[in-house]
Amino acid sequence: MRVQVALKMPNNIIRYQIFDGVTAQVNQRGVLQISTVYSKQLVGEFAPESFIAWRYVAPPPQATATSRAGLLLQSHGV
Repeated sequence: MRVQVALKMPNNIIRYQIFDGVTAQVNQRGVLQISTVYSKQLVGEFAPESFIAWRYVAPPPQATATSRAGLLLQSHGV
């Protein structure tokens, strides 16, 4: 799965961080914990005051044969 986190930065800047192959949960203290899907290894923790929101997002679309690169490869017989 893919998780997007909106982080609070200095000067009221919001930074978006994306993690691939992870799950997310908020523990009893409000800490966002991000772990790998299969081994459940912790890869990130964010205190409640350091993040605004988080959500699961769709992975980027796969390249298709109808993309410009795919058409170029097809035209060259690759």
